[in-house]
Amino acid sequence: MLRRILCTLALGLLPALATTYRSVSVADAVQGRAEAGYVMVSGRFLAFGSYQGLVRGVIAGARFALPVEGQVFDYRPQPGAFLEVWGELERGPDGWRLRFHNARPPGEARGPRPVGRPRPGEVLRVWLRVYSTGGVAARTVGRSEDGRSFYLRNYTGGPGVRCLVGRLLEADVFEVAETCPDE
Repeated sequence: MLRRILCTLALGLLPALATTYRSVSVADAVQGRAEAGYVMVSGRFLAFGSYQGLVRGVIAGARFALPVEGQVFDYRPQPGAFLEVWGELERGPDGWRLRFHNARPPGEARGPRPVGRPRPGEVLRVWLRVYSTGGVAARTVGRSEDGRSFYLRNYTGGPGVRCLVGRLLEADVFEVAETCPDE
């Protein structure tokens, strides 16, 4: 029985593990020498301003700066800090930009924790920013660092970044079984 649970859990992790981040330089990203997709970029973070729940600024290399924008996950970059930032490199009407997923100081062991593209029925171990939405009929929602949102069924904890184990019932409904034991 335990072996079957572990196999199911391991298979549930495959979509997240299949999502990898390529290391690229700021110069390669800005000049279009890097392909769109999930990337990790190192440089100095310069903020455009102070925003609640939003990262907006640039990652600067020696000669180039790549615009960065996205939700704050579990790391709020400090202006002027040298960081390793990961996210999705996209081409927009004004050029290349990085849709921020998360960041870390150089040398820190913590890395990307994307959800990827799981299928309904899969057992998952995921890191989500948990919050309540709505008014009178509030719902608990979890958002992954790569931007996937889920309605959380059976979640009884509080808000914040949480590691959760459960089953994906539908494309956007996650039934929580437990919090991760190593959290």
